[in-house]
Formats: sequence, C-alpha cells, structure tokens
Amino acid sequence: MKISHILLLCGGLLSQLHSIAQTDTTASANSDSTIITTPPLTAADTTIRYRINGTYLLSAWQDLKYSVSRPVHWKGKDFVRLGIVVGGAGALMAADYEIKQAFLSNRQTFWTSVTNEIEPFGNTYSPFLVGGMYLTGVVTKNRQLEHTSLMTAKSLLISTMIYTFAKSIIRRGRPTYFDDPFVYQRPYLMDKKYTSFPSGHMLTVTSVATALAEAYGEEHPWVPYVSYGIAILTGTTRLYQVRHWSSDVWVGASLGYFVTKGIFKRHKALEHKKAMAAMAAAAGR
Repeated sequence: MKISHILLLCGGLLSQLHSIAQTDTTASANSDSTIITTPPLTAADTTIRYRINGTYLLSAWQDLKYSVSRPVHWKGKDFVRLGIVVGGAGALMAADYEIKQAFLSNRQTFWTSVTNEIEPFGNTYSPFLVGGMYLTGVVTKNRQLEHTSLMTAKSLLISTMIYTFAKSIIRRGRPTYFDDPFVYQRPYLMDKKYTSFPSGHMLTVTSVATALAEAYGEEHPWVPYVSYGIAILTGTTRLYQVRHWSSDVWVGASLGYFVTKGIFKRHKALEHKKAMAAMAAAAGR
C-alpha cells in the first residue's frame, strides 16, 4: 500500500473518532440539562394558619376527638406521665389539710391585696388576652398572632369541656366549706359546695400559658418563664384564698398543660404531613 493511501486512511479514522467524541459530549450535555430540579418549599406548602371559618370549626371538632381518644393510643412515656400526675395528686391529697392550714395561718392584708390582683388571670384576664390577641392580629394583618390566638382559644375550649365533665362527675367538697379534703358527693349534684376538683382557674391559665409557650417559646425563650410564672402565681392565689385544695390545683394544671400540648403536637404533625405531600407533588411534576 502506498504511503499516501495510509495517510488518507489514518485521516479518515481520526475524523471519525472526532465525530464520535463530539456526539458523546453533546449527548452528555443534553443529558445534564434535562435534570429536573425540585423547587424549594414555601411557607404556604408547610404551614397551616387558621381563620374563623368552617375549616377552623372542623379542626376544633377533630382536636376534641383526638384529645378524648388519646388514652387509647398511649405508650410507655404517656403512662409514665400519667403516673407522675396521679402520684403527685395522691401525695398532695395526703397533705391537703396541712397545706390549707399553712395558708390560713399566714394570711396578711398585703398578700390578700396581691392575690386579689393575680386571681383574675384564671378567669377574666385569660379570655380577654386571647380575644385581644385575635383582634390585634386581624387589625395589623399579623397572621401568626391571629393563628396563635385561635389555637389558644381552641385549646382552652377543649380543655374546659373536659374539665367541666370531670367536675360534674367528681363532686369534691371545697376547702371553703370543709376541713376534710376527702368529702365527696354523688355525680351531677347541683351544689357549689362540691365543685372543688379540679381547679378551673388553674386549668384556664395553664392552657393559655402552654399555648403561648408552644407558639413563641422557641423564638422568645422568656415567654415560657413569664407565662408559666403567672400560672403558678394564679394557682397559689387559689390556695391562699382557700378556694381549692392543692391537689385540685395540681390536676387542673396538668389537664390544661397536657391537653394543650397534645393539640399543638397534632397541629405540627398536620403541617409535616402537608409538607410531605407538597414535596411528593413537586417531585412528580
């Protein structure tokens, strides 16, 4: 074979290899350019913010069912918490009389005036605070504040319903009328002397305190200290004014705390479920 033919053949092979290389590079580039990127999730994809409408009312009904049915789904840690509440109530019941006498023997005009100012946090102030939060949120278009007020109101309503049922069944004598902490009457007795267990004031203020701590505690660490501090002071006024036994206050606080915690926990689970659904939908596009 002549040298010229060999050169022509080599040139043809190089040209072919170059063409193949170009095709591979182009295919690789085209392949890279077709990778689908999932858009980042927005706040609308991951958060649930309530307004007063049918959705909110339905959520209140669902949260009520959730709260009432939770004991059926309890696991190890839940029974430990129940043991702490029941054990604490039992220990306080054994000391209820002595605690009542200790407060009675230390009553002073100054402390009486102080407790009179704090006591309304358990009935008047708390509902007004929630209502004020809602109106402020609506007027200032602060969706977080509006939502938090509605979550707090829902938690307070549900815990109050459970508390009212418990009080109608357990007709315990108030320390205002009895020295014996173990005076009880039949269920549904319509007599205010037997409305001690649990403490409604403590349930109310603890429900609100827990809701505020759940909503703002992570961003503002001082909120739980202030809210729970006010709750503890309110419970103390009920003992000082001899309106409740110490075990009434303990159970009222426990009921408000755990019901409200459960409702906020369920709300976070619903937001997580919404986020997962949004991610799945975005990946499928």
